[in-house]
Amino acid sequence: MSDVQEPFEEPSGAELGGPVEPATPSPIPPGKPTRSARHVRRSRRRAPSLFWPLMLIGAGVILLLSNLGYLPWQSWNILWRLWPLVLVALGVDLLIGRRSVAGVIVSAVLILLLIGGTVAVLLYAQNIPALVEMTQPSAWHTEHIEYPKAGVEQASVAIDYTSVPGYLSALRDSSNLIQGDITYRGQLVFDVDVRRGRADVNLDSQYSGIWFGPVLHDQRQGGWEVKLSPGVPIELTLDAGSGPYDFDLTGLDVADLVLDVGSGATDLVLPSNSGFDGRIDGGSGRLEIVLPESVGMLVELDSGSGAFRPDERFRLVEGERGDDGVWETENFRTAKHKIVLKIDQGSGAINIR
Repeated sequence: MSDVQEPFEEPSGAELGGPVEPATPSPIPPGKPTRSARHVRRSRRRAPSLFWPLMLIGAGVILLLSNLGYLPWQSWNILWRLWPLVLVALGVDLLIGRRSVAGVIVSAVLILLLIGGTVAVLLYAQNIPALVEMTQPSAWHTEHIEYPKAGVEQASVAIDYTSVPGYLSALRDSSNLIQGDITYRGQLVFDVDVRRGRADVNLDSQYSGIWFGPVLHDQRQGGWEVKLSPGVPIELTLDAGSGPYDFDLTGLDVADLVLDVGSGATDLVLPSNSGFDGRIDGGSGRLEIVLPESVGMLVELDSGSGAFRPDERFRLVEGERGDDGVWETENFRTAKHKIVLKIDQGSGAINIR
């Protein structure tokens, strides 16, 4: 029997039947994520999108075919009409192409089918009658319009001019409320609705052709030459385009005027025998206003980037030159006929003389 005694070890809680203390986990080095955290972060990453690479490839293929002479210029007109397919492809990519690798493959195949179908349509457009008709420019037409004045005591006339030159003046020795010769492309809209002595006239044109390309280089002929009756009070709304325009209101009984200036130069001659309140929305084109000597005028100007140049009859009664202000002619208080214009100026110059 050995005299060496074994060292005394205190019994654990498990041996004594008591509670077991949980083991302290080993500390995680700071800045180093666990495997589970890396897995969660990796799973949240989106699958790469192939939308823009495929769009660039498709555009390159179309440009290459055009440079090699396989695509006629008419194909660009068709391509412009098919541009919403880009939105379809983008929707496919957002819906299924960014969720998983399988979604990327499926969306890539669908987008490639759209691109391939588009290229096929462009290549064989000349063999498809409907597409051939689509590429042809709309022909110009000239039509005479008129409507009698009988039974009309007042009128509202709205004219939406196109890019051809436009003219407006008073009728002479005519029993019509409105008449004119209109040169247009597409479809002419001329509606007159008479109720209880009031005529509502709408003159417009609708053209669904291409907005750019060789079809826009056709030689334009004619214009819109419209004449109105001087014997009927008229609320006049004129929507101008690229013009030019000559609106001579001399002799007309204008009850109200709304003029939307476009990019074309516009000459506006105001009547001498009627007063009214009007509004002008300026555009990028020059506006030249001719004011008869006997008519008083007040202008409330919302200044734009273009120059505003009234003649010596006007004085600034409110605001500052070169900024928003109120201008008034010397005879505004005493004139028999007064015109009040609210002008929201654009980038085009406005001259009053």
